[in-house]
Amino acid sequence: MRWTGTRIVPVDPAYTSQTCYRCKVVDAHSRESQAEYACTSCGHTDHADVNAAKNILHAAGHAVSACGDLGVTRSVKQEPAPPRGQAHQPALSLVRIPRL
Repeated sequence: MRWTGTRIVPVDPAYTSQTCYRCKVVDAHSRESQAEYACTSCGHTDHADVNAAKNILHAAGHAVSACGDLGVTRSVKQEPAPPRGQAHQPALSLVRIPRL
């Protein structure tokens, strides 16, 4: 366990980029290019690195990443945007940081 309280789980990365995250079929021909993955069995398509990352997360026993996404789109766990016309003001008073 690290000092942050998180666990490091070793995962064998072999064939994670050739394994379909959906149907788990391993096929080197599914890796169309360095960036593209298209399963020859079920037709699932994804960015090759994202598909491999999903396989690694699954092998480590995690359903999703810490932010709830895999970097394909904007994270769903962002601070809400301030109302239009107002600047974002961090809650410095909540953590007792004096405003300069």
